[in-house]
Amino acid sequence: MLSANDAALVIGDPALQIDRSRYLTLDLAEEWIRYTGKPFVFAFWAVRHNALQEAPSQDLSAIFQQSRDHGLEPASLDHIARQWAPRLGLKESDVRSYITENIYYQLDPACLEGLHLFYRYAAEIGALPAATEISFLSPANAAIV
Repeated sequence: MLSANDAALVIGDPALQIDRSRYLTLDLAEEWIRYTGKPFVFAFWAVRHNALQEAPSQDLSAIFQQSRDHGLEPASLDHIARQWAPRLGLKESDVRSYITENIYYQLDPACLEGLHLFYRYAAEIGALPAATEISFLSPANAAIV
């Protein structure tokens, strides 16, 4: 893309492979934090309300948290780094460092403030409709989603 265009938005795994010595790069999260002082939330787990009715006996919040925690166990991190390093053309240590140092795995009050601000700004410029209220599966898990 960059060989045919002056600029590009590169996200996901390809962003990890950009030669930053060759291209001027801006990190979306860094720019957001610089502009707003708030964390940038790239992703979170979500479930439709009607899906909860299809599986009422399952504690989805606990299942999501267990999945996150399992993925962050040392053996899992080693496995992920071993699997993805050759696919990305990176060293295992770089993959492990990225997933342990660059990704924050909690949706805490500061992250929620940043998320609400993003939704507000997006609605103000017409990029997104006004966001609906975010509700949590259980109040005890409101800061750990």
